[in-house]
Amino acid sequence: MMNPHRPAPLDLSFPAEPSRLAEARRALRQWLSDRSIDSDQAYNILVATDEACANAIEHGCREQPDGAVRLRVSAEEHCLRVTVRDNGHWRPPATQHDGYRGRGLTLMRTLMDQVNVQPTARGTTVDMHTELSEHARRTAGTRGLVAH
Repeated sequence: MMNPHRPAPLDLSFPAEPSRLAEARRALRQWLSDRSIDSDQAYNILVATDEACANAIEHGCREQPDGAVRLRVSAEEHCLRVTVRDNGHWRPPATQHDGYRGRGLTLMRTLMDQVNVQPTARGTTVDMHTELSEHARRTAGTRGLVAH
């Protein structure tokens, strides 16, 4: 049974094509706005999520013409949870940066409170959590984001 105080999650599946990132960003931006997440926190969530989706496309599905990405964002008590899944193969991070690339996980970990990467034979899942700011908790609580 769905909790009437918790809004429906954002749940998107799309082909692993870079051109689909803008569509995913728009949907997430609207979902966050509808829940009155403050602009600074929404920006952090958007950037971290975009990076996770871009990595899923570029690295996870790089050798799969039928690759797919699934994005799910849900509200939980006092935090937001973002999950990005691909159906490709994990490529371990490079031990040395080339100066321009290879900072995606570091960026995600800087912008979110918790980031877990789970590679499996069927794809990789990036699970990120961020605590809602006190302002967002107060505002969102009156709009049904926080469970009572």
